[in-house]
Amino acid sequence: MNAVVFDRLNHLQFCEDYPMPVCRPGWAVVKVMSAGICATDLEILKGAFGQPPCVIGHEICGIVTEAAPDVTVCRVGDRVVVETAVSCGHCAHCQSGNKHLCESCIEVGFPQIDGGYAQYVACPAGCLHKIPENMSYDEGGILEACLCPFGLIYRNGMHLDETVLIQGAGVAGLSFLQSVKLFSPRKVLVVVRRSSAEKLAYRFGADVVINTAREDLFLRVAEETGGLGVTLSIDAAGAKTTIENAVKLTAKGGRCILYGLPNRQTQIDFPVTDIILKQLTILGGTNNQLAWDPLIRYVAAGKFNVKGMVSQTFLLQEHETALQTVRTRPEGFLKAVFHPWSDRKENL
Repeated sequence: MNAVVFDRLNHLQFCEDYPMPVCRPGWAVVKVMSAGICATDLEILKGAFGQPPCVIGHEICGIVTEAAPDVTVCRVGDRVVVETAVSCGHCAHCQSGNKHLCESCIEVGFPQIDGGYAQYVACPAGCLHKIPENMSYDEGGILEACLCPFGLIYRNGMHLDETVLIQGAGVAGLSFLQSVKLFSPRKVLVVVRRSSAEKLAYRFGADVVINTAREDLFLRVAEETGGLGVTLSIDAAGAKTTIENAVKLTAKGGRCILYGLPNRQTQIDFPVTDIILKQLTILGGTNNQLAWDPLIRYVAAGKFNVKGMVSQTFLLQEHETALQTVRTRPEGFLKAVFHPWSDRKENL
């Protein structure tokens, strides 16, 4: 089969005869129709999560083509999205719906389990979630990127009449935006630096957009909140400044969600005094296996816009251009996917 192989550090190789995945007991094989290209894949290429070789790609949607005889949760022909965390299934974290915290957790698309930059992928059948006919493969292909922000809001909930600040208007920021809007907050402020991101934020439901390229962030937040700060502050950018500001802009007694991952070499001047004196609650998080099916229902019902986030599509053979696009994030870029089976670059 065709695959893009992480064969050495900082390098991918297109391969036309990569071995087909094996359908072991309890597992299924999925024909990959769309695979999201994640910024985390760039870190995998650097060796941050293990060593090559493997096929990367952890945002996957496709069709079940084979299921082991002992599998009952899916069948051949099912349209599915892949939840990539593979864990022991027995520890307290797994039993509580937090299998990504399992000590033995590994992920599809990271070194150890081949992922979605290929025509087929194998995974435990319990990691598959069926998607309805009105959800496209490209929507499913980037659903994992939306799931993590949605899952943080789904897990932690919101209070009535919240004022919310979101820093970042990429897929994560727009997913947080749509998630908090489901709770009818009083006001949602989104912080951006590009005019194109400003338009996107309004399109996806922001009440106020603050462009820090021309506005003073602290002054604008004070104006919008009567000087109190926001009750829920979310950092979806992961920069030193945005992480620090996320805490500083939170109102007394408020909550701050940290989601954007900073560079490993970045030194954060964490505002500990603010946290203590304002009695803030700081929340961090990544995955949430219990949020998959609710998110799929919201997308299918038209209450969560995923389709509008896919800005570019690539063939596997175009992997160098695809990864460079993710690195440089040109004007208009939001999210890119691979189409392993297509000879054209139409949306699926």
